[in-house]
Amino acid sequence: MTATTRDPDKRAVYAAEDQLAAWLDSTTPDRPTVTVDGLTFEPGPDLRFTEPAAAATYVDTVLERLRSDGKDYHGRELEQVAVRPRAGARMAVYEPATRTIALPPFEVGGRWALRATVVLHELTHHLSGEAHHTATWRATFLRLLEDVGLPVTAQLLQLAYAAEGLEQVVHSVDDGTLARLAKLLRQAERATNEHERAAFLSKAQSLATRHSVALAVARAHTAKEEGREQPVAENYRIGERGKRGLARYVRLLLNVAHANDLRCTISHDSTAVTMHGFPSDIAVAKAIYESLLVQMVADCERHLASGLRDERTVWDSSRRRYVGRPVATITARLAFYEAYAWRIGERLDEARQATLADAVKVEADRSSETALAVRQKELDVHDFFAEALRRNNIRGTWSADRRTKVNDAPMAAEEGLRAADRARLSDEKALGEAG
Repeated sequence: MTATTRDPDKRAVYAAEDQLAAWLDSTTPDRPTVTVDGLTFEPGPDLRFTEPAAAATYVDTVLERLRSDGKDYHGRELEQVAVRPRAGARMAVYEPATRTIALPPFEVGGRWALRATVVLHELTHHLSGEAHHTATWRATFLRLLEDVGLPVTAQLLQLAYAAEGLEQVVHSVDDGTLARLAKLLRQAERATNEHERAAFLSKAQSLATRHSVALAVARAHTAKEEGREQPVAENYRIGERGKRGLARYVRLLLNVAHANDLRCTISHDSTAVTMHGFPSDIAVAKAIYESLLVQMVADCERHLASGLRDERTVWDSSRRRYVGRPVATITARLAFYEAYAWRIGERLDEARQATLADAVKVEADRSSETALAVRQKELDVHDFFAEALRRNNIRGTWSADRRTKVNDAPMAAEEGLRAADRARLSDEKALGEAG
């Protein structure tokens, strides 16, 4: 029997903790937050130690805190746990026979192990009584992080577990218990004063302790139960650097994004756009943009192949007079794209306003409720976007390529407007048409 067979979740647990370490290491005193799945967390630093002896002092402090706070780990919190250095650099281990954590010291390459989360990982083997990384062990680790004052780190670890397929960390806890915990957490979040909030959190912690389930698990259950979307940021590739017309593609996407309540940042070379907003709105915007992009390019190529071309007056030195010559193909194409993107933005905005007006009419007696929901959505996206700008130190505005304007090729621009008026989201329905 292999070690993997005896401890089937070991690799996934280690992968999750590697991800947790990466998140924690990405924070700095100037940027103390980390964003995961569109949510922002401020976990605080992962304590570092210079040698195993310093980690031993930390373990003593943790166990004393558990005892003084009345945390019950089946009496194991009352036992002393030692820490010693080990020769190998690749592993940190817990030795149950002697209740000892063995950590590689700094000088043999143990820097990775001399941190609080690694020490607490090994201490969890003692407190859970589990040699392997079972569901009970994982629930104990999450609970320990919360009990030592690291609830945000516990939440991040729960997300990392979920990403590795370890979402259900306590198989013995029934859905009724999780539902009660979820309800208490919601009541705490919605409490009108600090005393009510503290009371609900205390009840939740008491229930969680009785069932050996971490509050991070209950919070995950709450999010799944409510199914409420949260704003996210998604990077979308426009095209390869140096390709002509990328700024017009960006303009088209921006107009589609605006009509779907999204905010955007654009790379300086127009090769990518990062959309900020709700996942369902981003999915809709991408689908609309990709459909319109195909139509725009196809309609433009048909216009260029028709032979109808704008002319511009230039001086012919050999003939010593002004003559008319067709504008360059790229000039006509960019003017077509510019006009097309502008008209699509106008039509999408008209369609959005009409949809909102219809929603208010349908819910005449709940119009204020609809308006509040729309306003709350706008505020959620606005706050999320503002935080993204602050966190990434983004300043300034996007400078689109304006070297070619619609007036440089008015015939092509007019064709672009007509093509945008014909544009369809699908084979069945044109933009703005009644259903």
